Amino acid sequence: MAQHKVEELLTERSLPRNPLERLVKHAAARTAWTDQLRAVLPARLASHCHVGDMRDGRLTIHVAGSSWATRLRMELPKVEPALKALADFAAVSEIRIRASAPKSACASE
Repeated sequence: MAQHKVEELLTERSLPRNPLERLVKHAAARTAWTDQLRAVLPARLASHCHVGDMRDGRLTIHVAGSSWATRLRMELPKVEPALKALADFAAVSEIRIRASAPKSACASE
């Protein structure tokens, strides 16, 4: 069985070799997308949002709770043009907002 160094597995190539590499690259892309999203959001809202996924023209934004999701929905008409001006988001045709459960509810389980 061949041994590979971590650096070899994570080097830049056009097509990932294995599922782990695809997962690592997608996680890095999500982090970059989240950074770009937060750069165009108002400061009070940015830290409560992160990109869940982006595929087939659909951007899914996860928000920490329903109140922050409502605030994002209200800000979206102002933010969407700036977001779509960024190369990574130019092909986005649909934006979905998903609210996560409050942390206090999760902690009691």
